Amino acid sequence: MTFRVDAERLARSRFVVSPLVELTNGLEVLVRPHRAPYATDWVRRTRRRVDPASVALLFGLVGHDSWYVPDFLVPLPDRYAPELTDELAAVAATPAYFVRHQLRMAFRIGPPPAAALRRSQRGRDPRSPLPAAVAEALDTGGEAALASRVAEQLARCWRPMLADSWATLRRVLDEDVRHRATTATRVGFAEVIGDLHPKVRWDGRRVMLQHPYELDVDAAPGLVLAPSVFLPRPAVWLDEPGQAMLGYPARGRGAVFATAEPAPNESAILGPRRAALLKDLGTPRSTKELAARHRLSAPTVSYHLSRLREAGLVAARRSGQSVLYERTGRAESLLTLLDVTPTA
Repeated sequence: MTFRVDAERLARSRFVVSPLVELTNGLEVLVRPHRAPYATDWVRRTRRRVDPASVALLFGLVGHDSWYVPDFLVPLPDRYAPELTDELAAVAATPAYFVRHQLRMAFRIGPPPAAALRRSQRGRDPRSPLPAAVAEALDTGGEAALASRVAEQLARCWRPMLADSWATLRRVLDEDVRHRATTATRVGFAEVIGDLHPKVRWDGRRVMLQHPYELDVDAAPGLVLAPSVFLPRPAVWLDEPGQAMLGYPARGRGAVFATAEPAPNESAILGPRRAALLKDLGTPRSTKELAARHRLSAPTVSYHLSRLREAGLVAARRSGQSVLYERTGRAESLLTLLDVTPTA
């Protein structure tokens, strides 16, 4: 896949953190767990909460045997952190021609008119490539009804799939964007693109993605870049001509899928003093700030932080002249398991 993006267009590119991107990526992992073995525990827990019959249309669209999932499930976000309700409204408002075109691509349907997608009065042709739930939605109300029903089922999936974990996911995604934005200010956006994934590169005029499907997009507005904890490799969503979003695996996603069961060394390492420090790291803080807040010497705080980092419970990042520490997703799980209420 090729996206024509020169230096000027690359400078217009932007990041987004989208609940709908993660919801649909999670749905694909739920349907095809072999694609994301790191999410096995999440898949097992989530499958107990989601009733396939209540979201059969969604499963029909994301679970069919095709290289392509219709892009109208994820309209390109118009801002950095859109509200899920706004994204779902955009799905429901998808133009009929857009739905029709993408169903033809996804299910390899030829050029006959839209009516050929629908069941006849005598019932659906058993040879139709459309899943039953998709054909039924088209038959009962056409493309508009299908888009509206997709939005309803996406909303239905949110609570059992991501509502409880969204705060943790959002923290990982924001941190990924923060890291890459900092990199861009220091070495330029070209380095950011090259660091998204080994399959993505920029040659000064084009962003190229290794993909079995050939596509050439004149991305005049630049690219929309979306980190994801679910994606095992880059993914692409297309909107109106020239508008494209490139999803990529987020840094630190392992913290999201880490088991909630503490390893023995984690249980042993978390004494009262370290638990107090960890509880206080919902907001990134420096060693000096922690020392003042907990009335400890800076060397003492530094020692405890180093042990917490070794256990994977604390992450560090540089901000100007300071090093800031914050707890990881693994630490969130551990504090919950030990019944220690974390501080935001």
